[in-house]
Amino acid sequence: MLRPYVVYYKFKNPGDKKPGAVKQFRLYAETLEDARHMAARQANYPDIEVLSIKAA
Repeated sequence: MLRPYVVYYKFKNPGDKKPGAVKQFRLYAETLEDARHMAARQANYPDIEVLSIKAA
């Protein structure tokens, strides 16, 4: 059964001096470990920092 998880992250736009506000997105996974792997794959872009993943 898939459960919702909320991923909190910061994103820095090119040219900005500091990262922007904390943002979030929701994903669905079977376990917290699966959610971490999915978040790592989705956040594999430069200037994205995943802060935490919590069960919703």
